[in-house]
Amino acid sequence: MSIKSGIIRAIGRLARNRDGNVLIMSALLLPILIGMAALVTEYGSALVERADNQRIADLSAYAGALAYNSTKSTDRMTAAAVSVATLNGIPAADVQASLVASPKTSGMNAVSVSIRTQKNLLLARVLQSRQELQIYAGAVAELGAQPQTPGCVLALDGTQTGVTLSGGTTILAPSCTVASNNTVTVPCGTTIQSIGVNYNSTAAPSQPCNGITGPNGTAAVIAKKATNDPLAGNTAITGAVARIATVAALTATTAPTAPTNTTGGDLNFGWSTPTNTQATAIGCTATFASSTSTWTLDCTGKSTVNIGTITIGGGINLNFATNGAATTTYNIAGDLTTSATTSFGPGTYNFAKTLTTAGTTTFGAGTFSFGKQVTTGGTTTFGAGAFNFTKGIVTGGGATTTFGAGTFKIGISDNTCGGISRVSLCNTSKLTFGGPSTFEMPGGFMNTGGSNLTFGSGTGNSYKIGPGSNGDAITLGGGSYTIMGDATDTGSVFQVVGNVNGGGGGSCFVVSAAAQHDIAGNFMGSGAILLGAGIYTVDGYFTLGSNGGGSATCNGSTISVSGANVTLVLSGKNKSSAGSCNGYVFCVAAGYSNIVLTAPQTGTMAKLAVIGPTSSSNTGGATFAEGGSNAQISGAFYFPYGPVIMNGGSSVLGSKTDTSKCLQLIGSRITLSGGTAATSECIAASGATAATKVSLVQ
Repeated sequence: MSIKSGIIRAIGRLARNRDGNVLIMSALLLPILIGMAALVTEYGSALVERADNQRIADLSAYAGALAYNSTKSTDRMTAAAVSVATLNGIPAADVQASLVASPKTSGMNAVSVSIRTQKNLLLARVLQSRQELQIYAGAVAELGAQPQTPGCVLALDGTQTGVTLSGGTTILAPSCTVASNNTVTVPCGTTIQSIGVNYNSTAAPSQPCNGITGPNGTAAVIAKKATNDPLAGNTAITGAVARIATVAALTATTAPTAPTNTTGGDLNFGWSTPTNTQATAIGCTATFASSTSTWTLDCTGKSTVNIGTITIGGGINLNFATNGAATTTYNIAGDLTTSATTSFGPGTYNFAKTLTTAGTTTFGAGTFSFGKQVTTGGTTTFGAGAFNFTKGIVTGGGATTTFGAGTFKIGISDNTCGGISRVSLCNTSKLTFGGPSTFEMPGGFMNTGGSNLTFGSGTGNSYKIGPGSNGDAITLGGGSYTIMGDATDTGSVFQVVGNVNGGGGGSCFVVSAAAQHDIAGNFMGSGAILLGAGIYTVDGYFTLGSNGGGSATCNGSTISVSGANVTLVLSGKNKSSAGSCNGYVFCVAAGYSNIVLTAPQTGTMAKLAVIGPTSSSNTGGATFAEGGSNAQISGAFYFPYGPVIMNGGSSVLGSKTDTSKCLQLIGSRITLSGGTAATSECIAASGATAATKVSLVQ
């Protein structure tokens, strides 16, 4: 048999032998069987997990959208979305939430949530090298309609330049929108950070360097839409503006009349005895203590004492009816000049001519009428009572003058104060009025440089202040200290007819709290000013730093301007003509930094900080200039027909510490240049309603 035929027979026998075939076929089919098991178990389980993840993503997106709708905070949005996911067993690291443009509705925002988990593969590794399977699920929840207040920075006039930035400027509005009824211009080197930018011009916002961004690096929603004035028709604003007419019609109070000049006997308190005879002639007695060089006048039992001229000799002290009755009336027809220690008892005093004090002078409680100017020097003290100063009060340099609580009617002096103006009260030293008291000063008051003046105490004070001869009702010199007690009781008023020229550099001006401050004139601040709570209706303009100024120690703290629960209502009848404030109704200049102005948070004027002219015929605007930085204004800053201009490194912010207090900047146009910045920490609530509708769109 040949070798060839042997090989053929061997192959035939092998083919006919079935031993081991099952093992071979099993080896060939096993990977296929394992793959089928992987599809059924591992990939099937992944599909179930993906369905669970999708359900959780839907819930998380919905929760995040609800949180954002109520808070306008991307941090709270993310926290809500992650919290829902972790409660359903998803690790926080596997959840991503972001604010995006809605894929369904143009111009709307949405919350996108993505969940990525991993599933380890065991059986499937037989067919491939992959060791785990990525399981992805995503959902998008569209936010509801935008609030009625569309933004915290808003340019209303469609014929003006809208919102314009230049020269390294910034608008930070991470929790609200920036809106313009015309163009939005954001050149290179400038930025707007906001959840959205609305414009209503033919061209989209100009941002060659992509200067418009959303919060935390997200994309801002840029939409073409018209924006209505959110405060148009606001009843609180309408009522506040209507009061301007009442303020404009105010007139100054009239000066008190001079007391009747009833001639009586003269009194000469000197070193000789004729004083005894003179005292007897008017129905009184006089005794002299040589050891103390003191005369004592006693008018016990007299209801009326008529005196001509009182003369007090050098080195003589006088006790004038110090033990007398409060019901006695003293009519002094001539001049009275005191230079030593003089004490007057209680009673009614009618000084028909001049009263001049130089030494230590004390008056008891009573009613006082002065026909001519009163000039105080040394230490002069008056008790409580009713005071009529026909020709004003002047305090001498270095004097200390104190009045008890009372009613003070002070006429206008015949002489100028500091060579500037004829006023009712000219203080050149230290003058204190007790309180609560009522003040009527038809010629206003001047507190000269370095002087200290306090009006009243408590809450029941009342003020009617008219203009001096130069038109200023209140004039404060550099380094002066002026405190006006509160006027918040029923019946209290705060009325000023004339300008408030509120302080030179280093001065302190504490304005009383009052429900309503009526100022028929302009308000010009130059030093540290503490505005008491209430509405300030100013029939003119309001400027800070137009004539210089800055921070100073005031009422125990170093401040520039501070006011809590304050609303300014400005007519704009007049506009400033000073420096960088020229032509504006509201101005912060001269490096006036760290202003804190907070609107009321409740009540009629809630969330309204500054209200400019509301008539289309008055286009007076507002400016922050000359490095006036870090102004914190909380509330609506509203100039519907006037521009809001910022330049020279100025900045205006919302509250740094309380996100419930927000800046809403509204003007006919908004222009920032020269390194300026505007910031709003949250969306203002004036007239706003939060969105509540949320819907899943993906």
